[in-house]
Amino acid sequence: MDTKAFAGKIIKAYDKAFKGNTKSLKSLENPDVVYHMGIRGDIVGPDAHEQDILMSRMMFSDINIDMKYLTGEGNLLALSYKARYISNGKVPGLPPEGGEINVDGICLFRLKNEKIAEMWMGGQTTGLDLEAFSKK
Repeated sequence: MDTKAFAGKIIKAYDKAFKGNTKSLKSLENPDVVYHMGIRGDIVGPDAHEQDILMSRMMFSDINIDMKYLTGEGNLLALSYKARYISNGKVPGLPPEGGEINVDGICLFRLKNEKIAEMWMGGQTTGLDLEAFSKK
């Protein structure tokens, strides 16, 4: 499998998903996919991942995500992840309306049968009260 080409599919699918169309992303996921999201915990399955993305769209008035291919070999690939979220001010622990949350991180994907089996995300988040957000 060409990991760079598959990474391109992931990047395009995430772009569509955060605009409301999760169909492409779901087609790239194994039925038992697990997203390891750090403080947020694990998200298990394509439907739960879809709900997480749709909930993000409800919590933020603007989401700008930039993912880039870093490297890959065999069934592993890595993408850089930079994101800016603008809060709608309606969720405890998030900034007031118009406040920004910025994420600068890396996503490591494990593939199985040419689909996403697992993803680990790590990095730095600014603009978020982690203590208040983790209690929500």
